[in-house]
Amino acid sequence: MPWFTAHRMMPMVVVLGFVFAALLMGVVTATGNLMATGLVLGVVMGVLMLSAVNAIVWVIIAGTLFVAGPFLLFNPQYARLNWLFSILGFFLVFAAIAYAGTTKHVKQSPSPPFVIIMIVFAVFAIGNLFFAEGPLAQAAGAIKRNFQYVGLLMALCFVPIKSKSIRTWLIFLLGLGLIQLPFALYQRIVLVPQRLNLPNRVVPVDIVAGTFEGSMFGGGNNIVMAFFLLVVIAGILSIYREGRFSGFKTVILLGIAAAPLGLGETKMVLALMPVAMFAVFMDLIRKRPAMFALGSVVVAGLLAGLFYVYIAIQGQDSRSMTFEQRMQENFDYNFGNAGYFDGPSLNRSSAVRFWWDKNGVQDPIKTAFGHGLGSSFSVPGADMPGHLNIKYPGHSIDLTAASALLWDVGIFGFFLYALTLANAWFCARKLIARASPGLDRAMCRTLSASIAMISAMVLASNVMLWAPSMQVLMMFTLGLLAWRWRRPDWSDE
Repeated sequence: MPWFTAHRMMPMVVVLGFVFAALLMGVVTATGNLMATGLVLGVVMGVLMLSAVNAIVWVIIAGTLFVAGPFLLFNPQYARLNWLFSILGFFLVFAAIAYAGTTKHVKQSPSPPFVIIMIVFAVFAIGNLFFAEGPLAQAAGAIKRNFQYVGLLMALCFVPIKSKSIRTWLIFLLGLGLIQLPFALYQRIVLVPQRLNLPNRVVPVDIVAGTFEGSMFGGGNNIVMAFFLLVVIAGILSIYREGRFSGFKTVILLGIAAAPLGLGETKMVLALMPVAMFAVFMDLIRKRPAMFALGSVVVAGLLAGLFYVYIAIQGQDSRSMTFEQRMQENFDYNFGNAGYFDGPSLNRSSAVRFWWDKNGVQDPIKTAFGHGLGSSFSVPGADMPGHLNIKYPGHSIDLTAASALLWDVGIFGFFLYALTLANAWFCARKLIARASPGLDRAMCRTLSASIAMISAMVLASNVMLWAPSMQVLMMFTLGLLAWRWRRPDWSDE
């Protein structure tokens, strides 16, 4: 082989990389900027910690999904704790790149297309900042916010992780789903009454978010808890289909996992649950149509019950409204002309229309390529709101991931993001067809349900663009798909 092949050149590249890192570290440290120093230190330490990839994944998963939410709920002054997990997420990017460039995986198939598409999207979004109109600080915050856990996807795709670790992580996530109930009960019984009649139209029941992010004087990521629990429910049903859980055990586990959904009022469950159930049972439409129809009736009944509970729970605020009035209000701010928040706020059906009205054919460049990452960012309490959020105050132009992506990276960027999810879905369906019966096929079915729900959430929420817990769940889902795609089975090499 020629002396200049990639694997022969890599040791020299690694040495030069460390030299460059040392120089960069010295220059940045001399500036006295603690944030920049932390980021650069994270990159350098990430390379040094290549042998600790599994430990880093553990810290990120447990830290963002179990530790940070409850701790920061009562200690909001330590909000920067999430920076630790973000830095570890960037560790994994460089660890994955180093592994991909220095090792050969004979038994692994090529990377699935959606991994490449996601990387292209990230490169495009970051490169597009050179032509963006917002300040540099806005761009830097957006890069951290949008791509802080892409390393999970890349690590699971490129680092040779054994199936034993995958099983352990999946067991942890199943257990995490089953312990959401005590957290949700405490929040519903103790914290919700403390939030009654708070100013700025704080919805008391929003604090029912389990172990996920929440604020006593703001909102809570109850939508992330609901998404996660639906994934757990899809997993339990998938395992039952493979004969690994008895009917009695399945009913008990489903009851524990589903109970927190009735303690909150995340109405998106009404849309996400059918999506998840369809992904798990779609093969029965042709194989056993009667059973599929019966299951659909049962799910419809559960959704009707949840809908009544969600509308009735809203009666805990100070407004005197009938059930019919509350139902009409919910319809108006989701599909009608009412804003999701007070003032000129948009809603889920008007956010994309507003983007088109302000861009469209009159500004084809911005319509196609966007205004730059972070331009539309408007999450309450943000250190650096987007300049377009300032231009359209109170509109919540980033109410959904779809509208936020269209403002930030245009139709082209949104297409790449949507194509990533679409290809991941098709990869999941192919994996189901070729998976081994048992836990292998159950995992693939669960991943397909997760991807389907994430795709639906793009049109209804923006949490996957800024909430650490949702980003970890999304990237872990994509990463598991990539891991399984590149390996012929669950057996360790």
